[in-house]
Amino acid sequence: MTPSRNRSFALAIFGAVLVVFGTLLCLFWPFIFHRLLSKELSMSPTSTSFDIWKNPTSVPLHLEIYFFNWTNPEEIRTPGKKPSFVQLGPYTFLERREKVNVVFHPQNNTVSFDQKRTWYFDAERSNGSLKDNVTQLNVVAISAAHKIRNWAFYWHTMFDLMLSKIGQIHVTKTVDELLFSGYEDTLINMGQITKIVDLPPFDKFGWFYMRNESTVFDGHFNMATGQDNIMNIGILRNWNYRNTTSFYDAPCNAVEGSAGEFWPPDKNYDEITLFSADICRPLTYEYKGIMTHQGIVGKRYVIGDKTLSNSTKRRYPRKQVNLVETATRTSEDFVAMEDSGKAFESLKKFQDPDIVNVGQCFCNGECTPSGIINVTACRYGAPAFVSLPHFHKADPVFREQINGMNPDDEKHGFYIVLEPTTGIPIDVAARLQVNILLQPLQSLSLFKDVPKTYFPMFWFNERAGITEELAPSLWLLIHLLDIGHYTSIAILFLGSLIVLGAGVLHCLHKRDKADMVMMMSNKPMSTGFAVPAEQKTELIYLDTTVANDDRDAQTRLNRQLYPKLVGDNLQDL
Repeated sequence: MTPSRNRSFALAIFGAVLVVFGTLLCLFWPFIFHRLLSKELSMSPTSTSFDIWKNPTSVPLHLEIYFFNWTNPEEIRTPGKKPSFVQLGPYTFLERREKVNVVFHPQNNTVSFDQKRTWYFDAERSNGSLKDNVTQLNVVAISAAHKIRNWAFYWHTMFDLMLSKIGQIHVTKTVDELLFSGYEDTLINMGQITKIVDLPPFDKFGWFYMRNESTVFDGHFNMATGQDNIMNIGILRNWNYRNTTSFYDAPCNAVEGSAGEFWPPDKNYDEITLFSADICRPLTYEYKGIMTHQGIVGKRYVIGDKTLSNSTKRRYPRKQVNLVETATRTSEDFVAMEDSGKAFESLKKFQDPDIVNVGQCFCNGECTPSGIINVTACRYGAPAFVSLPHFHKADPVFREQINGMNPDDEKHGFYIVLEPTTGIPIDVAARLQVNILLQPLQSLSLFKDVPKTYFPMFWFNERAGITEELAPSLWLLIHLLDIGHYTSIAILFLGSLIVLGAGVLHCLHKRDKADMVMMMSNKPMSTGFAVPAEQKTELIYLDTTVANDDRDAQTRLNRQLYPKLVGDNLQDL
C-alpha cells in the first residue's frame, strides 16, 4: 500500500470516528446535560449548590424598612378626621443568612436545618438614622385588648384598670427601639406578673426584638434535596417537625411550596408557591411574563389575586388532603380516618369537597376585603394583617380610611424572577407591609369610640439577585445545552468533510496511477544504442531501405527515429 493511499485511509477512519462521535453526542447530549445539571443543582455535602446555599455570602441581601409616622394621633376620635401618615426611610440593613444544624437524611432524600439571620445597619444606604422618632399605634395594648374582647365583662373591668396606667393609644419610639432593641411596656410588665393575658414570652416589644443572630425564630425546616428527582429540589416537606401548621383549618394548614432558595428546573407552570415562615403559610405567585436581569432571561412571578383575594378557589384532591394533618390531629390519625369517610368533615361547607375557598380558609374568622392577609394566629394573637406596601392591589376601602398611601407597582410589587433552565432565582423583590387593626371596644375606655381602621405600621423591601460577577458562570451553565448541541453538529460536519476529503484524495490517487500506466504503455522501444548522458544528440531519419523499395508511403512514415550523434562519436558508427 502506497503512502498516499495510507494517508487517505487514515483520514477516512478519523473522519468516520468524528461522524460517529458527533452523532452520538447530538443524540445523547440532552441526557448528559440534565444529568450534569441534576448533579450540580441537587443538594448534597459535595455539590456545587451546597456551599452557596449554606452560606450565601456571594449574593448580597439588603433589607430596607420604611416606617409610617402617624402625624395626628390626637384626632383619632374627631369625626371626619382620618389618620394621616408620612413615610420615613428607608432604614437599610445588610442581611446575612446562614444555614446551621444541617443534617442530611439519605433515607428520604431530605435535609433539615435552622436558619440564622444577622442584620447590620448600613448608614450610607439609609435615609435617616436609628435615632429617628416614629409615632405609631400602641401595639401591645391593642394586642391585649384583641385577646380579651370576647371575655366576660368583669375581665374587661379589671383590664380597663390596667390600661388606665397607659393613658394613650399611641407611642413614640426611636427606630432602633421599634426594630431590634425593643422598649419596655407597662402592660408587658404587668402581664408578666398577673398572667391575666397570655402575652408573648418577651420582656420588651420590638418588631425584630431578639431576632438578630437567632436560630429559632424562623423555625426548623426539612427540605427535599432533589437527589432522587431533581423536580423535587427545594420543596419544603416539614416545618417545625410537622407537615401542617396549627394556625389554619385543613386543608389550608398544609406545609407546601418551596423553602425559598430553589425551584425545580424547566418550570413551565402558570404559578409557583413559596412557604413563608414569617406569616406561617404558603404564598402563590402568578406568572406575568419575561424579565431580563444581568443579561439573563427569566420568568417573572408576582403576588396577585390568588394570594390576596378572599374568594380565590383551589382544588385540593382527596388523595392529597387525606395525607394532610389537621390542626388537632396527627398525620397517622388523619390517614386512619380515610376509611370511615370522616376525612372531609371539615370541608362539608363547600359544595364540592375538593374545591376550597382559600380566602375564607385563611381568614381565621376575620375575613376582610381583598388585598390583606390575616396573620393574627401566627403573631401571638395580635390583630396583624399583611398586605403589599401602601395597600397595593388591595380593595380601595383600605386607602380611603387613611391619608398618605400612594401605591406604585414598580416600587411596591412583590416578584420573583426564575431562570427556567435551572430554577435559580435571579432577581427577587420581597415587599410586604405590616398592618394592625384598630377597632372600637366600648367596655375599654382607651378604645371607646375609635374608628375601625387598618393602620399601616411599616413595610420592607428585601432585594437579592444574581450579581454581575456570578452572571457569566450562570450564563455558561444555562447555555451549556446549546453549546453541546452546536458542538456536536460541528463535530459531525467536520467528520463528514474529512471523510469526503479522504474520498477525493483517493480518487485523485487512482487517476494519477491510471495516467502513469498509460504513459508507460506509450514509452518508446530501446534500439540498443548506449548514449552517454552528457552526449548531445539529435533525432534524424535513417532510411535503411533501398530507394526503389515499392513499400507504401505509410510504412515510411512509421519508421523509428534514431539518435544522431554529434561530434567525434559519429565515426564510431
